[in-house]
Amino acid sequence: MVVVNTCGFIDAAKEESIAAILEAVDFAHERGARIAAVGCLVERYREELAAELPEVDLWCGLDTAPLLAALRESGGEGEGAKGHGAALPVPRRPRPVTGYVKISDGCDRRCAYCAIPLIKGDYETVVATEVLRSARAALAAGAKELVLVGQDTSRWAQPGWGGLERLLAELKALEPAPIWLRLLYLQPDGIDEALLEALSRHAVPYVDVPLQHASGAVLERMGRRGDGSRHLDLLARVRAALPDVAVRSTFVAGFPGETDEEFDELLAFVREAGLAAAGVFPFDAQAGTPAATLPGQVPTALVFERAAQLGEAIDGVAVRFWQALAGRPLEVLIERGAARPEGVAVGRCALQAPDIDGRTFVRGVKVRRGQVVHAVASGSVGYDVEAEAGRREP
Repeated sequence: MVVVNTCGFIDAAKEESIAAILEAVDFAHERGARIAAVGCLVERYREELAAELPEVDLWCGLDTAPLLAALRESGGEGEGAKGHGAALPVPRRPRPVTGYVKISDGCDRRCAYCAIPLIKGDYETVVATEVLRSARAALAAGAKELVLVGQDTSRWAQPGWGGLERLLAELKALEPAPIWLRLLYLQPDGIDEALLEALSRHAVPYVDVPLQHASGAVLERMGRRGDGSRHLDLLARVRAALPDVAVRSTFVAGFPGETDEEFDELLAFVREAGLAAAGVFPFDAQAGTPAATLPGQVPTALVFERAAQLGEAIDGVAVRFWQALAGRPLEVLIERGAARPEGVAVGRCALQAPDIDGRTFVRGVKVRRGQVVHAVASGSVGYDVEAEAGRREP
């Protein structure tokens, strides 16, 4: 069974998911395998996809029970398995360095541009016992870092049990203990002093906060709160609580009604905010969202022009952040080892999240995947950091 996990958030992700399904169809059918498509795109467009792609054997959406049932049924007893005297060899996979732990799903915010509530529904908390169970499983599999994810992680709380402060403390106290704890997607109005204190005690100095824009008028049309001044106040509080923190954000360029002046306001904010990284989304109208029918739709060419300009401004600021690390000590979690001291190991420092940020290249040490190296930053290239190794930890 070949399984494709799809995304339905924006049009580019939908197109990429469909291309992946078509590629997997060819791959699977050449080998006599079946193909299953799961995930958000399937959840929202199951009937249309099934009509257009009859070669897919199983459509699961967000409910994976049908997939699990199909796997149990085949479980080595299908026709393909009966034709072999022994099981096919399974390639050995490296032990994970990072474990993702979902602490919530869905969203109640109803931002005007966002299709997540249409796909995943209202906000739901993953209960503490399940979060801790998932964390233990990731650590037992070899993960050194736990990354807590959800559409609105700063909101997590379980009545009668506690909030993020207790959850972080309990995760940090697990055996074996994670080397790093990281939270992604902290909504700005959920970052209060109690959360910042908990982050300072238990997590890496990294804050991922989707600000989306700096114009109060644009944010109001988005169904969000705040403006550039309040964003800067928030960043000042974050930096006071977490010295040397890396702040990552996301922004939308070309939202309906965005004027030249409002876009200039966003550019000015980005140049002042001192962000370590940020993603830029050209506005992409999604069917069923309020923003898709708002007046003042910005021409597509101008949307992409503004997105490119915003990306350049972010890059210019971020480069200064990473260059300023030169000479500073770093802990680097190794993701690709070096067999000899003269080789180059690849990993991440605590200021870099997996998959979305840059990497750290370490010279001067023989080291294995999953080890932590104490190093000194020697320079940077874009979002990547160069470092010279000191000692290492098992």
